Formats: sequence, structure tokens, C-alpha cells
Amino acid sequence: MKILKIKLLNINSLKGEFEVDFEKFLKDESLFAITGPTGAGKSTILDVITCALYGRTARLTNPNELMSRHTGECLCEVEFEVKGKVYRSSWSQKRARKSPDGAFQSAKMEVSEVETGKVLESYLSKVPKYIEELSGLDFDRFIQSMMLAQGSFDAFLKAKENERSSLLEKITGTQIYKQISQEIYQTYTRKNDEIKLDENLLGNIELLSNEVVTEKTLILNSSKTQKLELDSKGNELKKVINWLENLQKLEADNTKYIKEFEQISFEKENKKEDFIRLDLANKALNVQPIYQEKNSLTQIINQDKEKLEKLQKELEDLKQLLQSKTNESLKSKDELDKEKISFDTNSKKLQEVRTLQTKIESKLQNIKELENKISSQNEQKTKLNEDLKVLKTNQEKIENDLKTINVYLIKNKNDESLKEEISLISKNVNDYKDVIKLLKQIEEKLQNNSLNEKTLQDSFTKAKKEFDEIKVLFDSKDKEYKELEIQTSNFNQKESNNRDRLKSIDKLTTSIDEYKGLLENILKEENIISSSKDESKTIKTNIEEKTKLINEIKTHIQTLNDKREAELLIAKYESDRANLKEGEECFLCGSKEHPFVNHKISLNANETTSLIAQKKQIFDEENKVLRTIELNLSKLETKIESSTLELNKLLKHKEDIEQVFSSLNFILMNDSKTNLEEEKQLLEEELKNIVKIRDEKEKVLIQRDNLQKELNTKQTFVSQNEQELYKLKSLIEQLQNEQTQNISKKQSLEEELSKVYSKYELIFDEKFEENFRTIVSKKDSFIKNEISKKELDIKLQSLIVQLKEFDTKIISIESSLKTDAEQLSKISNETIELQTQSKAILDVSDLNIFEKEITSKFNTINERYNSLLKDLVNLNSKNESLNTQIIELNQKQINENTKLEETKQNFNNALAENSFNSKEEFEKALLNKEQREELSLMCKALEEKYTQIQTLKIDTAKKLSEQKELNLTDKELQTLSDELKELQTAIDELQKSIGSLEKELEINASNMKKHEDKIKELENKKEAFKVWIKLNEMVGSASGDKFAKFAQGITLDQLIYLANKYLQILSPRYELQRSSDSSKLLEIEIIDGFQGDVVRPVSTLSGGESFIVSLSLALGLSALASQKISIDSLFLDEGFGTLDSDSLELALNALNQLQSSGKMVGVISHVEALKERIPLQIRVMPKGDGTSVLNLN
Repeated sequence: MKILKIKLLNINSLKGEFEVDFEKFLKDESLFAITGPTGAGKSTILDVITCALYGRTARLTNPNELMSRHTGECLCEVEFEVKGKVYRSSWSQKRARKSPDGAFQSAKMEVSEVETGKVLESYLSKVPKYIEELSGLDFDRFIQSMMLAQGSFDAFLKAKENERSSLLEKITGTQIYKQISQEIYQTYTRKNDEIKLDENLLGNIELLSNEVVTEKTLILNSSKTQKLELDSKGNELKKVINWLENLQKLEADNTKYIKEFEQISFEKENKKEDFIRLDLANKALNVQPIYQEKNSLTQIINQDKEKLEKLQKELEDLKQLLQSKTNESLKSKDELDKEKISFDTNSKKLQEVRTLQTKIESKLQNIKELENKISSQNEQKTKLNEDLKVLKTNQEKIENDLKTINVYLIKNKNDESLKEEISLISKNVNDYKDVIKLLKQIEEKLQNNSLNEKTLQDSFTKAKKEFDEIKVLFDSKDKEYKELEIQTSNFNQKESNNRDRLKSIDKLTTSIDEYKGLLENILKEENIISSSKDESKTIKTNIEEKTKLINEIKTHIQTLNDKREAELLIAKYESDRANLKEGEECFLCGSKEHPFVNHKISLNANETTSLIAQKKQIFDEENKVLRTIELNLSKLETKIESSTLELNKLLKHKEDIEQVFSSLNFILMNDSKTNLEEEKQLLEEELKNIVKIRDEKEKVLIQRDNLQKELNTKQTFVSQNEQELYKLKSLIEQLQNEQTQNISKKQSLEEELSKVYSKYELIFDEKFEENFRTIVSKKDSFIKNEISKKELDIKLQSLIVQLKEFDTKIISIESSLKTDAEQLSKISNETIELQTQSKAILDVSDLNIFEKEITSKFNTINERYNSLLKDLVNLNSKNESLNTQIIELNQKQINENTKLEETKQNFNNALAENSFNSKEEFEKALLNKEQREELSLMCKALEEKYTQIQTLKIDTAKKLSEQKELNLTDKELQTLSDELKELQTAIDELQKSIGSLEKELEINASNMKKHEDKIKELENKKEAFKVWIKLNEMVGSASGDKFAKFAQGITLDQLIYLANKYLQILSPRYELQRSSDSSKLLEIEIIDGFQGDVVRPVSTLSGGESFIVSLSLALGLSALASQKISIDSLFLDEGFGTLDSDSLELALNALNQLQSSGKMVGVISHVEALKERIPLQIRVMPKGDGTSVLNLN
């Protein structure tokens, strides 16, 4: 990925529009500098690139802050190349209406192909993702790959191990490994706690032993059988007691209903007059609506007559008032017409005067503006004359400065060539310094290596002697081991046979114990099955008897339901029967005979319902008992089935054990177990002896292996010494060759530099560095004067243009002053003339007050006249309304009198139809609603009560006869109740015992299930926990350091590998490596190739060396972060400010080497020496108002 062009508008301090085309700017070069004072906006260029690509920057969290102050829009745009294709990506932001104080609008992003102009993506959220897919770099990796912060790696090199770990994590973004380590440790701890908790819970579950469970089960079954017998007896007793109680109740009810029937018959006869009075009141109710209508009409006719008389009187009074108002309105009309003429005349004058006043005010305003303008122009003319003098003075000064500079440039024309030659001179000077320094280092190395050669030779001789001594010991121990090897050659087969036989013995011993237990359990299960089958037969007999009784009760309930439905049907039509009349058809069946009207049937549905409820209760109780018996039978059958299955299982197990005996050729006898134990003891002793000899062999093997290791170590040491000795001799020879080459190079450089120095009138001697700085000073001075000349030429031309502009402005102001004075005089005369005209038309002090007075007078007269007209309209309207009402009332009276006559005739007809002989007889029969309803309710209640008591009396007598025929017992009720009470006490005690046992066994079964489930769950958890134990051992830790440091070590290895590639380009002398000391896993060391590959700590690096190593690490991180794509543009942000002159020279040489790799390298710095050594520069120049401009040099 390569950056080709950037474009920006109003970004931070770079206010305005700027564009940098790197292809045109760099041409064939690759190295350039971005220079400027601190805070001028150098790093803003990097912000433009990241914002255009990813919509954000490394320095600002809110992109809105990028827009320059007092501007309404901004833009970041970058053109870049990926795999030979050019793309353009942009980010833009606007304020509302592009106003500097407008609200921020939503930002926009777009990416497109430059060649076709095709838009590839245009959403703010999608463009960064598209760029990431296209380049293979997300925002963080792009920053790490392309924008290298030197300061981070300089701190990284000099940090302690803990600090380096933190910095490495931050620089490479490997924080995830610490989080993974912490998560694994936390998961391990949590799961370990869960397993411990489950183990504690498992221990807290209480279980009954098998013997206790069997005992309690037998007691429970016995109690249930006993309870069934007692329940059966109790049900028989309850049946007899219920019969006796029912018989007593029926006898009492029969006596009660006979008395009640006699009483109600007597009461009905006494109320006969009330029945007749109710019938007359119902007939009068048919005539009452017509009677009420007649009375209402008579009342309405009388009211309308009174209203008509009142309206006629009101009409006479209204006519007199109408005449008076008409005369008054005519008089007011004459007065209004006179005032209208006066008002119109004055309004016209007012309009003319107001027009003149408007013109006068306009003229006065023009006079004021002209006077202000003349005053302003005079002041401006004075200021321009003063500024003109200053400009002429500046012009003279610039012309004098230009003369001085031109003299210098002509005199030092020879220094101009330094602009081209300074880089080569600098390189040669640096090479000469390096050669001198290198020759000194080679001399020191030769001395050191000669001493090392002697030391190595002594060490080699000593190590060879120790190796021979250990070899003798090893041969002796190896011989001893081989003898034991022969002795134990058949031990494995023998041991295997013995262990197989021991397993068979253990299996037979276990099977013998199981076989005896099985025989006992088989006999036990057979006894349980036999007893349970006998009990099942008894329960089935009880179920048959109970089912027969329930069916009889069910049939009786159905009979009672049919009876109650018939009673309810008869009662339902009671109110309808009251309306039937002899000889008239029934509305339901059409019959003219109504036997139930005079012959009531005695019915009592409520008693039947009560009896049904009693029977249902008995039915439910018997059903409940039946369900209990059936449940017990089900449990018993389940028990038989379970015992049968258990028996089959035991028999199958018995067969399996017998098959095991058969497979092992074993015949079971009384002393079989003893014989097996004796055989087992002999086999175990033989195995112990095998283990003892094997342990001895293992011990000898360990001793032999230890000697082998020691021998190998000594042999390795001898070999290493021999190799190092050879390597050291080769190194001494190599150093001698290098010394000869560098002496030759030194002489060549001295000759070349002597020629250059003499050209500029200097001598190349021991003061060559001081003379070189003089040459650099000459070059800087010449360039500075050239720049100053250009700047002064520009200023001089600008001053000449300004002088011309000032002359033009002064002439223009003088012309304008003359014209404005003439115009002022003319307008003043016109104003005086207009004021005279206004006074002649209307001479009043205040026009507004005058207008208000005449308007008020006219409005008062007009309002009075309009009020009179309104009153006349209202009176006329009221007159018409009264006439209409009188006519309507006359017509209404005629209609109502006609209708009254018709109503009287209808009333007389209704009296005759309802058997009333006169109006008085009708009025006497009338009852109010409350009296009629009270009488109707009383008669209806009496009739219903009579029918109900009659029905109850008949039904009770029939039931009493049926119950007496049953004759279930001769015993007294109290005797039977006492027997039932004693029986129920015994049943309750048994039920309590059964409930307690069932609950206890149920809890135990539940606990067993929980226990089994918890064991399985715990085993599963422990199996799954093994993975977390292993993970925690490998990488888990509370702080996260274990895995983090492991990952950081791998990352550091990759980083060092990539950094070493760049070090080969920047300075082949050095190579990085990670410390082999296990206590310093993140420590970096330097291999110095010029000092015999000596390894030394990074703290010994000089400033320039530290810079080169930091740069190579930064470039290594760039390559690491961008493994999928080539990064061809790099920006180095600062990192040069702390370097001295020698270190800076070394750093610049490294950068020159870097640009030869084909990468575009941009260096951001404010260091002056750096600016001088890199000719291509993007200068960020402050303007003095908080903004800056870009200048490409």
C-alpha cells in the first residue's frame, strides 16, 4: 500500500485548501521531511490520511474537532495504491449553511476508483470496513504499519522487564493473551469451587440402609391390608346408621307436612276477597291509559287559552314602542349626514400633509447621511496620507538591503556549488570518521582475541583429560546393566501370567460371595411373590362388592334426578296457569280444559335436590374407598411384577456366575475360598521378588544414564572448545584482513577530502571536522542570502503595488467629497420648500391628535344611529314572532278540542268492555302500582306455597313407606354410632402410620435418586474439569502474566526476526537476539559483528546506535502488522530531538539506506540539522494568528 496524494480543507491549524502530490513532489527521490515549529501542525498531515481512510485519528476521539475554527466545512482526501490499482477515499464535514457558527451536520465518507470514478462505498459506517478489506489493515494495524512512533521503541529498548512487558503489549496489541490467562484462571477457580460444593452437598444427603427400607416396606403393606378390612366394616356401619337417620327424618317430615297443609288450606280460604279485588284492579288497568289521556287533554286546552290572552296584550304594547323608535332614528340620520361631509374634508387635508411630512423626513435623513459620509472621507484621506509616508520609508529600506545581499552573492559565487556537493562531502567525512573508529576497534579486538586464544587452549586440554576419566566409569556400569538385562529377560511374561492369575482368583472369590448371597435373595423373592398373590385375591373380591354397591347408588340418583326435572317443569308454568280461563284455549297446547287451575299438585323440588346431594355424597365416599382399594391392588400387582423381575434378574445373575465358574474350570466346594487365598499369597510373594530385581536394574540404568549424560556434556564441551578455538583463529585472521582494507580506504578518503577542502580554501588535517562545519556554514549562509533576496524582491513588488493603490484611493476620495457637498446644498433647499407647503394646507400643532378628535366625533354619531337601527330591527322581528304565535295557538285549540271529544267516546267504550257500569265504579277499582303489586305478590305466594306443601306431603309419605320396607337393623342408633366411632379411631391411627411410612420411604427414594444423579453430575464435572486443570497449569494465572509473557516472548521473537532484516540494510554491524536467561525472557541483547560477535546489553548503545535499533524495531512492527500486504509508505513521527550531532549523522545515514529499499519515507521533526540534510521538505509555516500554511520545497 502506497500513499500517492493528499488533499485537505480547513483541518486544525491548516486553514484553507492544500494539496500534496507525492509522485510529483518526490520525483525520483524517496526521502522527505515534514518540518515546522512545535504545534504548527506537522502531525495534522498524518491525521488527514487516517481520517480520510478510517473516519478517525489517533489523537482525537471526536472527528468534529478536526474542523478549523471560524470555518463552515472541512475535507480530508487521500489517493493510494494497492496491488497496482489506485483508489480515492475522502471524509468531509459541514456546519449548517456552511456557517462558522452553524450546527455540525453528519459527516460523509466515500471510496472510489480513480481511473473510472466508480463509487465503491459511500456510507460512514461501511467505508472503513471496505478500506480494511481492501488493504488488509484495520485502523490500529495501519497506525502500527505506516506511522511509526520512534519514542515508543526507544522507551521499549531502555525499559526494565516488567515495563518492557507492558510496552510490548501496548505496541503490538497483545492484551488479549493476558485476558485469556485471567479468564482461564477464573474459570478454573470457579469450577473447582463448584466441585467442592457438590462434594459437600453429596455428603449431606441422608440415606436409609436396605435392611431398614425392607422392614418399613413390610410394615407398610401389613398396615394397608389391615386398614382395608377396617374400612369395609366402617362402610357397612355407616350404611346402617344413614338408614336409621333417614328413617327418623322422614317420619318427622311427614308429620310436619300434614300440619302445614291443613294450615295453608285454611289461610287460602280466608284470603278469597283479596283474589277478587286483584282481578278488578287488573281490569281497571286496561282502561287507565285512556282515562289518563282524557284528563291530560283537558289540562292542555286550559293552559293554551291563558297563553293566548297574554300574547295579545304583549302585541299591543310592542306596537307603541315601535312607532317611538322610528321617529328617533330619522332625526339621528340627518345629524350623521352633516358630520360625514366635515369628516371627509379634514381626512383629505390630513392625507396631503402626511405625504409632505414623509418627504421632509426622507430629505432630513439624506442630509444626515451626507454629512457623516463627508466626515468619514476626510478622516480616511488623512490616514491614507500617513500610511503612504510609511510605505515609502519601507521601500527605501528594502532597496538598501537588496544591494547588500547582491554584493554578498557575487563575492561568494563559488559557495553555490556546495548546495549539490554537501551531501557527498558529509558522507565522505562520516566514512572517514567511521574508518578511524573502526581501525581503533580492530586493534583492540586483535589484542583481546590473542589473550582469549591462550585461555581457550588451556581449557581444551583440561576438558579432554576429564572426558577420558568418565569414559572408564561408564564402560564399567554399562557392563553391570547388561548382565541384569539378561537376568530379567523373561520377567515380563512371568509377571503378566501371575497378574492374570491373581485377577482370576479375585474374580472367583468375589463370585463365590455373590453366589451365596444370590441363593438367599432368590428364596426371599419367591416368598414375597407367593404372599402378595394371596393378598391380591382378597382385594379383588372387595372391589367386586364395592362396585355393585356404587352402581345401586348411581341408579337411585338417576331416579331422583328424573323426579326433580318433572317437579321443576310443573313449577315453571305456575305463573302461566294463573292466566288461563275456563273455556279459552291454552297458548301452549291449545286445550280449553285446564285441570291444574282448580286442582293444584303438591310439589317440592328443593327437598328432592337435597336428597340427591345426600346420595351423591355417599356415592363419592364409596367411589373414594373403591379408588383406594384399586390403588392398593395396583401397588400390590406392581410389587408382584417388581419381585418377579427381581427374581428373574437374580436367576440370570446366578447363571452368569455359574458360567464364570465353568469358564475358569472351577468347581465350588466348601474349602474353595481357602485354597484360592493360599494360591494368591504365593503369587504375590513371587511378584514382589520380580519388582525388587527390576528396581535394582532401574537403579543401575539411572547411574549408567547419568554417566552417559556427563560424558556427553564433557564431549560437547570439548567439541565446543575446539570449535571456538578454530573460530577465534579465523577471526584473528579476518580482523587482520579488515585492518589492511580499512587502512587503504582511509588513505583514499584523505586524498579525496584534501581536494574538496582546498577548493574552499581550507586544509584537511586533524581539524577536519571543524573545517567541515565551516563548509556547512558557507553553504547555509549562501542559501540564506538567496532566500532573503527572493523574499525581499517579493516584498518590494508588493510595496510598489500598494503605493499605486494608495494614490488611486486618495484621488477617488477627493472627487467624492466635491460631489457630496453639492448634493447636500440641493437637498437642504428642497426640504425648506416642502415645510412651507405643509403649513399652508393644514396649520395644526399635532396631526395625530387632530385626526383622533375628528374620528372620535364621527364614530360617536355613527354608533348612536346604528344602535337605533338595530333596536328597530329587533322590535319588528318580535312583532312578527308574536303574530305567528297567536295564529298557531288558535289552530292548536281547534285540533285539541276535536281530539278531546274522540277520547271521551273511547273512554266510555272501554268502561263497558271491562264490565264497569260508571266512571265512579272504575275509579273505585283503581289501585296504585305499589298496592296492586303488593296484592299480586301476596296471592301468588299463597298459591305457590299451597302447591309446594301438597307435593312435599305426598312425596314424603311415599319415601317413608319405601324406607320402612328395607328394615336393615334392630339396633339403636346410639349403639351403632359408638361402634363406628371406635372403628374410625382405629382406622385413623392406621392411616397416620401408613402416611408416615410412605412419606419416609418416598423421601428416601428421592434422596437415592438425588445421590445417584449428584454422583453422575460430579463425575461429569470432574471429567470436564481435567481440561481446565491442564489449561490452568499451562497458561492460567490470576494476574494474566503467565500466558501474556509466553505470547509476548513469541511476538518478541517475530519482531526481532523482522527487525534484524532491516538492521542488515540500516547497519549490518548489529544483530538483535532475545536473552537465553530464563529469568529475563523479555530482555533484548545486541550482537556486535565488528567486535567478534560479542553479546552486550542494549543499555550500552549510543544515541545514534539506539536510534537505528529503534527504527529497525519500528519497521519490524510495521512488517508484522501488515503481513498480507506490502507497505511502501512510512512516516516517522519525531524521535530525533535528543540526538547529538554524531548520533544524528548516523541516523541520517540509516534513513538514506532505508530509502534505497524503495519505500517512501517521511520524517516529521523540528530539528534544524535534520532539515538541512533532507533537501525535499513539506514546511508547515505558522502565520501568527493560530493558523499555518503548507509550503513544498
